[in-house]
Amino acid sequence: MPAEHIHTDPTIPAPTPEGEWLRISAAMTRNIATISGRKDLIVTCAPGAGRGAPGVHIPALGVIEIDAASLPAGMDPTTVEGTVRDAKRYPALWGVLTHEGAHAAHTRWRTPTDINTAAGRAAMLLEEARIEAAQIGRRAGDRHYLRASATTLILPSFLPDPGEPPAEPPAPVPAPAAGRTVAPTGTPAPPVPMTRASAARAAALLLARADAGILGPHEAAPVEAICEDILGAGDLAELRRIWHAAQHTADDDTATMLRLGEQWADLVGDDEEEDSALTMPAGPGVGTPLGEAIAATLDAITADPHGHAMTGETLTAGTRPPTRTERAAAGTLARALRRAAVPGRAPVTVTSPTPPGRLRMRGALAADAQRAAGALPTARPFTRTLHKKVPNPPLRLGIAVDVSGSMRKFAGPAASAAWITATAAAAVPGTHTQTVIFGRHVRALTHPGAAPQKVTEFEAEDGTEVFTQAVDLLTANLGLDRPGGATRLLVVISDAEFLASEKEQGEIRLRRLAASGCHLLWITRYEKDVPIPPAPGITLGTPSHTADAIAAAALRALRPA
Repeated sequence: MPAEHIHTDPTIPAPTPEGEWLRISAAMTRNIATISGRKDLIVTCAPGAGRGAPGVHIPALGVIEIDAASLPAGMDPTTVEGTVRDAKRYPALWGVLTHEGAHAAHTRWRTPTDINTAAGRAAMLLEEARIEAAQIGRRAGDRHYLRASATTLILPSFLPDPGEPPAEPPAPVPAPAAGRTVAPTGTPAPPVPMTRASAARAAALLLARADAGILGPHEAAPVEAICEDILGAGDLAELRRIWHAAQHTADDDTATMLRLGEQWADLVGDDEEEDSALTMPAGPGVGTPLGEAIAATLDAITADPHGHAMTGETLTAGTRPPTRTERAAAGTLARALRRAAVPGRAPVTVTSPTPPGRLRMRGALAADAQRAAGALPTARPFTRTLHKKVPNPPLRLGIAVDVSGSMRKFAGPAASAAWITATAAAAVPGTHTQTVIFGRHVRALTHPGAAPQKVTEFEAEDGTEVFTQAVDLLTANLGLDRPGGATRLLVVISDAEFLASEKEQGEIRLRRLAASGCHLLWITRYEKDVPIPPAPGITLGTPSHTADAIAAAALRALRPA
């Protein structure tokens, strides 16, 4: 088993940094306060630190140890500042420091008595991606360094213990499904057994990081394919549910983390027991399809260190004819919009100087006084109530759909909703809608005033979100910021897991739209997803209800209570 990132035994002797390593350790100690939000931590960076791991956090001592072996080969320690401004020269080392700082900040639930149980070990496995998700939620810029340290932190989890003697090859294991191939990689493929426990470990360390936003979905795709072959689609989906729940668990919620760990262990077993019973032969040329997939994923991360999750091309995936259900929904919404646009009869009180109408004595006396003074009477003493038709204003509806990997399950329903709303709006004079998808880029699915003949489908594989650009495009095309003449509604379908800069600028734009009278609606995946204020949010447990939710919001905007 790989060395753990958290130690509970404070009696294990620690290395004592000397010379340049003492200076570097002091500099990192000053920087860890910013990374972790704690001022009580001490960092030791030296060759051999880390208790056998690249880095380790010891809660009882308030100490973080970093093995200097993560420095680039040949780097002279006298040139290492140990500061964030110098970190770009050794991003993997700084990523290990950031990872351990995330443990110090967010691993507050663990109890020593539970860690050596199967549930405790599974919970600590889930913790690896959970704390990184929490870290980039506080400090989005740390994502670059966490990516850079992925190989350093993850690969040892799949390597045999040092000095472990080679063993006989295990019994035949399931092969990947037909057509599953993994390209040769630069990272040596670790000898990972093709077992459920190994596949689950790979999923927890790589697929969970992809869902957390550290890695891109395309980077983890090779591992996901092999894990699905080994575990089955149903069990992999259940594991995904567990790690999603872990990533939404509070830092100090011990009971929930151990319960999730127990669910994980019940599903896949205890990987420590399985590893001790089944040992893969060490040495070159013994990689398995799972090991090759892990190496391919780590190579993809290395090739794109910034995670230009600037990955993804915000692609559409062709068109298809609308289904009978979609046509019926478009017709229903069009009829509802037409009814909402039918002028209502509102009571209006009018005054006049002559009958008909009810005479108001105050007005009559005022008219007499004006005539007595020789002035032209301006008083209007007669009043009556008329019922005039007051047409409802037309609708301007903008829909922005997040196509990052975490929103994959909304892709189909959102594409359907875009076609339904655009088709219905085209049947109602003065009503216009537009739907855009946003990921790395912004692309339009429908255009104002046009009735699409077919449903445009799209991929949800991007690794970043340009939310503000999507809002700007819809605002410009539909005039969402221009009061008067139309009822305006902006609908966003997203989990709101954006970079901090996008959240900040997005909030500025949404508040500006709200101040101008534009209605807002945010549709999320889970109840714990937090929309960007001031947009009110609704959670759709069933994405197929997306079109119904948008239609209801549009009608509420047209017919306010």
